[in-house]
Amino acid sequence: MSLIKTYLHSLQSQSQMNYTLKQLQDRVSRMIEEQGEDAECGAWIYTKNDCHLKDEDGNTDYDNNVEDPALIARIFDDVGNNDYIYQVIQESVDEIVEEQLMQYQQELV
Repeated sequence: MSLIKTYLHSLQSQSQMNYTLKQLQDRVSRMIEEQGEDAECGAWIYTKNDCHLKDEDGNTDYDNNVEDPALIARIFDDVGNNDYIYQVIQESVDEIVEEQLMQYQQELV
């Protein structure tokens, strides 16, 4: 299993799928210790600034975000427990790994 698959699998097997920024910082610090600060990675981080409310016309109001900490926690708990997100990311990583390996091997010839 690749490092990415191993990491995603370990993330999926844990009950907590969303973190505070401090918890995320701690996790990233541990990964840097394990893999080095120049290790490549992919990351998607969403915060309360991405939880936009709608205006009175039903349009997304990008200047007005959810502010209630309890509601924000519920939102990201639901998002973090959506296995489909992790499945799509892993499938994309697997596909691109294959494409890039084939391209790299052709370049070596």
